[in-house]
This record gives sequence, structure tokens and C-alpha cells, in this order.
Amino acid sequence: MIGTKSNIQELKAEDFVAIRDFIHERSGIFFAENKKYIVENRLSKRMADLGVKNYKDYFYLIKYDTSQKEFNTLMNLITTNETSFFRNPPQLKAFSDEVLPLIVKEKEVSKQRKLRIWSAGCSTGEEPYTLSIILLEKIRDAASWQIEILANDISEQVLYAARTGVYNDMSLRSTERFIIEKYFTREPEGYRVSDDVKRLVKLSHMNLTDFKKMAMFKDIDILFCRNVMIYFSDDVKRNIVRHFYGSLRPGGYFFIGHSESLHGISKSFKLAYFKNALVYQKEASATAAAAAVSERREAVSERTQSTLRTLEAMQKLLASKR
Repeated sequence: MIGTKSNIQELKAEDFVAIRDFIHERSGIFFAENKKYIVENRLSKRMADLGVKNYKDYFYLIKYDTSQKEFNTLMNLITTNETSFFRNPPQLKAFSDEVLPLIVKEKEVSKQRKLRIWSAGCSTGEEPYTLSIILLEKIRDAASWQIEILANDISEQVLYAARTGVYNDMSLRSTERFIIEKYFTREPEGYRVSDDVKRLVKLSHMNLTDFKKMAMFKDIDILFCRNVMIYFSDDVKRNIVRHFYGSLRPGGYFFIGHSESLHGISKSFKLAYFKNALVYQKEASATAAAAAVSERREAVSERTQSTLRTLEAMQKLLASKR
């Protein structure tokens, strides 16, 4: 029997911690204590639909669901997917007018017309399709290039929307009319992105804390991960950025949200100052390699200290029981 939100019991502190820690362990997404209301609000309707009246029961449901279906539903509920085409124009202008020409020129000189771009946390597809449109506009003979835009997200629901490729007026609110007329077809459901745009984009499901999968991404020229890591704890951010560094080729560029920073997260990247935006770059030098080694040593030291603290706490607990 389907219930109502009013029948759902209040989220107790211990149940919030259990659910919060489970989400963090499985996805890297972290909710501080002052975000308890977000978890409560977003899960209550789902619980009512399932006929589950308390959060402890729902926690056991997601924890022991071997099919992962409910966990995927949970990810759809708690992740914010507000986005649009051509979001944050200054960053995209830095990409299209400054970074991209540098890379294209470099590739043409080396006669290696291969370009790999990664849109990590692509949501419903607006970002990777925007990048595809920019490439088609800026690279005159794009058909003679081997271009891949790798795009992934943890939510199957948003990936389905991205594969469908139909968008409403809100998604296109920052898009110029000539771009809409050139790369979209008007349909009763909305605006369908063209096959030429979709052809460059490879969509796939991925959890950014699945570091085995992350390690498979190599030789990336440009990486976009904008407004995604704001949901992660600092430890998870450090691990993700470390893997991003490994995925980028020497000299590759890394775009994060305009209000984000790698301060306290990574020392491996340098800041490249462009007219329209600041962009992180992986240096092609021994200095960058040394910084990466130093960072890995710091990470090992942090884990060692954490292990020692855990052992000390266990020893104190055992001593108190004697």
C-alpha cells in the first residue's frame, strides 16, 4: 500500500548518519549535519511511494538491495542536475577561443588529428553536447579529425535523458538562435539535438569513486568537471583529482566550476591565465611529476595517521572494558 509523506517518521540523527555515511562510502557525495533536511525531504516521497514508514527500514532496503536499482534511484533523488547549454559563457569562451586553438595547432604540427575531451558528471547531456557544437563550429575540417567526447554520470536517469537528446526552452535559454536553428530540430516534445552533435559524444555510466574505471581514461586533452566535486568530501576530492591528473596527457587542461578551487586539494596542476577564465593545466615537466609524487606521499601519510588514530581508539575502548 502506497503511503503519504505525512506518514513518514522523522529522520532520527543516527539514521541520518547511517544513510549519509553509506552514500559517502558508495558515491563520495557527502552531506554535513546542516544538510539533514535535504536528505529527509528528498527521500520522504520515495519512501511514501514504497510504503516504507521509517528511514532505518529504507536504509536497510538500499544497503541489502543486490540489484542496485534502489541505490540508482537514490542517486537520482539526491543529485542536483540543474544545467543548461552554454552554461558559464566566460569559461566556454576560454575553451573555444583560447585553449582549443592552442591544442588544435599543436596537433596539426605533430600531424596527430586526435582530440579527447572528458565531461565528468555530464548530467542530462547539455555540457558534452555544448562542447560538441563548439568543436563543430571551431574546427573547420572536423570530419577529418578523430574526436571523442567522453561523458559520464552516476545517475542512469539523467543518462537516459542525455541519450534521448530532447531539451526544453530552459535548457536552451543561453543558446544563440542560429545555434538552435543549425543543430536542433523542433519537435512537439522540445528541441532534439542533431545526430552530428551526438556522434562525437560517448555516454556511459560511471561513479567517480570507481577508481579502476577512472584509471581506464587516458590521454585526455581537456577535462571538464564543473560543479560536481562540490558535493564530495575533501578526501574524496583529492582521490578524484589525483586520478584526473593521471588521465590527462602532459599539457592537458582541466576546467572546474568558476567558483571552485583546487587549493588544499592538489598541488600537481598549475594555473593557466587566459583572457576569459583561469584554467588548471597539467605541466609537461619534471616539476609536475615531483609535485605528484609529493602529493601521493602526503596521501599515504594521511592514511597512516588515520590508521594509527583508529588503533589508539580501539585500544582505549578495550582498556575501558577491562
